[in-house]
Amino acid sequence: MKISKFNLICFLIWGSVNLIALGAIRYQERQVLDEKGLDSDAVYNFEELSYPIQFPVYTTQVPFTARLLKPRVVERDQKYPLIVFLHGSGERGYDNVSQLRSLPQQMAQPDRQEKYPCYLLAPQCPKEMNWSSAIVAPNSPQDSRNLIDLIHQMISEISQKHAIDPRRIYITGFSMGGYGTWSMIAQYPDLFAAASPICGGGDPETVSKFVHLPLWVVHGDEDQVVPVSESRKMIEALRALGASPLYHELEGGKHNCWSQTYGQSNQLLDWLFDQKQ
Repeated sequence: MKISKFNLICFLIWGSVNLIALGAIRYQERQVLDEKGLDSDAVYNFEELSYPIQFPVYTTQVPFTARLLKPRVVERDQKYPLIVFLHGSGERGYDNVSQLRSLPQQMAQPDRQEKYPCYLLAPQCPKEMNWSSAIVAPNSPQDSRNLIDLIHQMISEISQKHAIDPRRIYITGFSMGGYGTWSMIAQYPDLFAAASPICGGGDPETVSKFVHLPLWVVHGDEDQVVPVSESRKMIEALRALGASPLYHELEGGKHNCWSQTYGQSNQLLDWLFDQKQ
């Protein structure tokens, strides 16, 4: 089949325009990531997930987005842990990248991927909501579910699609995500092998539901955003029932104690990966 000179020129122009457009998009993406302090190479390791949902605070459906990190190499007949990460209030929105700050970005680095091969699920909470906010889901009664339920649905779906070990599902989060972690284990206490709520808080009346669960709790004793009493009351309630949660109260620690917990050593990760149901 002959290609006319005109058609060839048109094809080359079309290809050049698309390459320029793609380059411009990538440049804009990198600018956004740089502004948020994110490593673009690490972000591109995450698969994008999106669930259209009707939220009470909006008149139309908006996406509930998430990112999924996979092991660099998935061995045949091998199952891998899943870490569920819940971000703080400052990362809410719809860009599906802000929530990758801190632990998700760190877990995408080659050294940690090699030492801790796992899946990591990082949902992004919509603006003006928190992890316990009510949602209106398709075929569900009004306000019968919340974001916690939707995260549970995500976990179930990706566990069916990927090589995830159901005995090694972990959850952690900081600030608003710390509250979300306490809420998640109260609502689904048998789903997780371990949990690490950081500078958050929960309802002491719920601790009997997860008294069996291994916990690594962290809070700074000089936190001016979420008072350290929020973690202390949960620990006291657990100990009153005979539980032995690991509690690390950082002397002089401010609200951003997650930076030290996630970033300066592998102690938390070593502990998490030792836990299984």
